[in-house]
Amino acid sequence: MPGSDHSGLKSMHASPSAAPDQTASGLLVSDVLYGQAPQQLDPGCACYSITRIIEDGLELFQWSGLFEVVKEIQILDDSNRICFSFNSCATGGAKCSYVDGGQREYDIDDNSGRIQYGPGRRGTYCQQGAIHSLSVLIHPDLFESWVGEGQAEFKRLMAEGGVLDGYRGGELRATARMLHRALVSPAEAGAAAGERHPLWLRGQCMTFVSLFLEEHAAASATEVSALDRRRLMRARDRLLEDLSRPPVLADLAREAGLSPSSMNRGFRKLFGASPFALFQRERMVAARQRLLAGDEPVLSIAADFGYTNASHFSEMFRKQFGLLAGEIRRTR
Repeated sequence: MPGSDHSGLKSMHASPSAAPDQTASGLLVSDVLYGQAPQQLDPGCACYSITRIIEDGLELFQWSGLFEVVKEIQILDDSNRICFSFNSCATGGAKCSYVDGGQREYDIDDNSGRIQYGPGRRGTYCQQGAIHSLSVLIHPDLFESWVGEGQAEFKRLMAEGGVLDGYRGGELRATARMLHRALVSPAEAGAAAGERHPLWLRGQCMTFVSLFLEEHAAASATEVSALDRRRLMRARDRLLEDLSRPPVLADLAREAGLSPSSMNRGFRKLFGASPFALFQRERMVAARQRLLAGDEPVLSIAADFGYTNASHFSEMFRKQFGLLAGEIRRTR
């Protein structure tokens, strides 16, 4: 267990910061996590971070950064944490590259997650535009107490360092947003007075991590080649690009370089659902978020998601969540 890594730190840190000055050793990840990074602002650069220590070895971290021009930052990961991250509301682009370990370069995409571990790894973080990231960070000993030794790929990640990326899905996205609201605006996340209870935060952190592990296990259990996996991931991104209008499946398959039948089989193996079922599920998840977020008329939300008949929309909603669309707000 990680007993005293940062025992003297406050449980909450929120501070405006910026792309700090680069040093010979690089920006320490622990300095970013615990608010010790330099506060000098470059023109056109602004960052904001919040860290909540849930328990020894478990932290919740929210980071937002806006760089008007391309900014490169040398980094050194000294955190000794497994990082489960989800990026959302990205209006720019970012990538990270390391000089050692597995998967030495990866892109940071909108509405996507990754698992990362690399104590002692040096690299370069490059960003332009705005990116928001929600991360749960776990000490390896605590992670092992949760899940045991895990799968071979996790053992390799722990031994060599590296990144597992490409994690997506409506439930993962919704959990990340809920945790974000709990840090930034607890009242919006359902807290009656002040911050959410530590047990609630711990439970949501565990849920967040479990969604990564479930998707990883499902993907590992399939027999999809690396090439077809990339094609299917591209097809899924295209499928979910506009939740108000599903693309024609034949066109989707052609764009991905697959036949319609192989795309259907691949979707069932990799994502556990046909393209249409996956589209419908993600559409209802997004609609549920809209319904819970405000008081928009159900008919207006239904129209935004491509339904001309509110009753049909509400019935499809009931099939997925067990409640009619108009009833879901009573659960807030």
